[in-house]
Amino acid sequence: MIDIRGLTFAYPHSRPVLTDISFHLGPGQTLSILGPNGCGKTTLLKAILGFLAVKAKTIFLNGAPLETHSRAALAKLMAYVPQANGSVFPYLSGDLVLMGRTGRRKWGGFDQADHRKAQEALELVGISHLAQRPYPELSGGQRQLVNIARALAQDSQFIFMDEPTSGLDLSNQALVLQTMEKIHQEKKVSFLMTTHRPEQSVYLGGEVLMLKRGQILGWGPARQLINSAAVEDLYSLEPGLLNKLGLIPACFGQA
Repeated sequence: MIDIRGLTFAYPHSRPVLTDISFHLGPGQTLSILGPNGCGKTTLLKAILGFLAVKAKTIFLNGAPLETHSRAALAKLMAYVPQANGSVFPYLSGDLVLMGRTGRRKWGGFDQADHRKAQEALELVGISHLAQRPYPELSGGQRQLVNIARALAQDSQFIFMDEPTSGLDLSNQALVLQTMEKIHQEKKVSFLMTTHRPEQSVYLGGEVLMLKRGQILGWGPARQLINSAAVEDLYSLEPGLLNKLGLIPACFGQA
């Protein structure tokens, strides 16, 4: 269980990026964080992951404050797929997936169990055929699947994804989302992702947290909360503009 209680955060010499954020995410659940640029989506992810110094006893993981967990303990709880997926080193894709097991090792190299977990992740994501391909030679969509497999191999309870389809064409966006759905159904892994795409939140189901100017505008079931009026409010759009532009997906609920 991830439990956020009144989280407020500001970078040095700056106004608060997040203000009084409270929500929770249980095992096997999916949560999409939706909102415009600069609303605090990535900052919220990094705060929960322990990358940022936040006020004590505002983030709880399985009932214990974030600050009481060691880095090794956090690796067993949370895996992270960042936006940037480039690499200047010609690692084989299978080796990158295996690196997801690093947080599980106390010393030395990887054992048979680690290799088995990496292979299982490659197979579940459907990219076993890419294991011997150098990562820099893969397409953007293939790279993102490798990153997801690496996070899956980490064998954590929660997988955090920061705009997982950013920069991908429509077919690769669909492939990534379908892969996330498959992992969620088969492994019961919890996903927490940021996105600019309301329809992706609806597709994945679960819950949505709508952020605007660092505050929660709405939190609840994605297929109930997301509609044209809510999206126009979230992005400060002229009422009716989505309809005028023909940008209302069939998956949107009624206002």
